[in-house]
Amino acid sequence: MEIAFLICSLLLLLFGVYIGFLIGSNVGERAVTKADYWKMNAAAIIVTVLLAFIFAGLPLLYGAIIGLLAGCIAGLKMAFGESTGPWRALDKMFNVNRSHRETAERGGGEERRRRRKEGAPAPDLISVTEDKRSKTRKNAKDAR
Repeated sequence: MEIAFLICSLLLLLFGVYIGFLIGSNVGERAVTKADYWKMNAAAIIVTVLLAFIFAGLPLLYGAIIGLLAGCIAGLKMAFGESTGPWRALDKMFNVNRSHRETAERGGGEERRRRRKEGAPAPDLISVTEDKRSKTRKNAKDAR
């Protein structure tokens, strides 16, 4: 193999990862449940297999096709916003995506994704407890 072929294959692989991540991020925002997420992953794999069959005669594009799959799966995961399946083990092992792991443990991710999809506002979270420091300052001012 020539060096030019290898360089072009690597560039196409990186370009495929980038484009796949963009596609996965946009499509992954539509997933509400874990079942939706896994269906989208399966669809990405099926599309990749079909592209591999179509472009089987062009070995230069193999890297771009694999890059599309890798980027799409990573983009789906990041847009889904929750550690699920094998991602949970990887996130825990490498100690990354802490918010995704916390969402998976709390279990409120589906409600958040449903609100985001419907365009509903976030719930109002108002603290009704007084801060102890402000209470003591207020009492100190009243004593003067």
